[in-house]
Amino acid sequence: MPATPIPMTVEGMRACLIHPHRTVATAAGPMEYADRGGGTPLLAVHGTLGGWDQGLVATEFFRANGFRIIAPSRPGYLGTPLATGRTAAEQGDALAALMDELGFTSLPVFAGSGGGPAAYSLAARHPDRVARLLQVDSVCLRIPPFPMARLASGDLSIRLQLWFLRHAAGSMLKMLFRRFGDVDTREAGIRAARVAGDPVRVAHLEHILMASSGWSRRRAGFDNDSTEFKSMSPMELEAIACPALIMHARADASVPPENARHAHRHIRGSELYWMQGSHVAFFLEEGDTAPVYALEWLRGNNPTRLPAAGGSR
Repeated sequence: MPATPIPMTVEGMRACLIHPHRTVATAAGPMEYADRGGGTPLLAVHGTLGGWDQGLVATEFFRANGFRIIAPSRPGYLGTPLATGRTAAEQGDALAALMDELGFTSLPVFAGSGGGPAAYSLAARHPDRVARLLQVDSVCLRIPPFPMARLASGDLSIRLQLWFLRHAAGSMLKMLFRRFGDVDTREAGIRAARVAGDPVRVAHLEHILMASSGWSRRRAGFDNDSTEFKSMSPMELEAIACPALIMHARADASVPPENARHAHRHIRGSELYWMQGSHVAFFLEEGDTAPVYALEWLRGNNPTRLPAAGGSR
């Protein structure tokens, strides 16, 4: 039987935001990264509006359960210049170059949302470098920019979201589920009330938001993601040979679920795991079940889906 997972703590999430990080010269150009934890190394590829800090927060559950997190900042974010790689292919090559510089032959890879194309490209262009590929609500098709995304990403907007989350979590979560999920007001309210009662999941969202602040140091990456996702070339997903787990929310209003279906159709032997909820279901609506499944899968086990708030794989 798998060991009982160790839960995240607020202290652990807070430590992610102040963890030491450094920039190294790679064959692709300078890349900033953080290295946190012990055990099996796991490459964490952050989403849009992220950086090494968001990568650490997003994978803190895995670190608490025995993984060593290698979290780079993708080009244009924080300390990695955009010149290191604009396209998905260039960013995949840059991740391989970082692995070379750090002495890793092959790694399991976690990627979420806007980090999906870089991780898919890494696995397709360097198939011997990725041991396992876990994608959560990830982009692999052309998608239009999310309405008002640039405005909502500014420092004032992030501060307002944090204030409401800390003082009126239920209302903030209800708004978030309506914004990032294709659900009606009643269903959003039910989900918000359920998640607001779990302080760890609320704290996880708080720290994800904190790791998305500092617009001036993330703007170049955000704008590049927006440009690339509108005109992205078809990805060579058929070249991916490693085990792949694709987790996606059925009601994702930010990255359409067709992205998951497309990846599943084109990656031989991949597993598609549907979550019930919005674009942040992995952290919130199914935050007590989906990460546990992913943890066992990353360990190489054959996990069983735990009971969740509706839906099936």
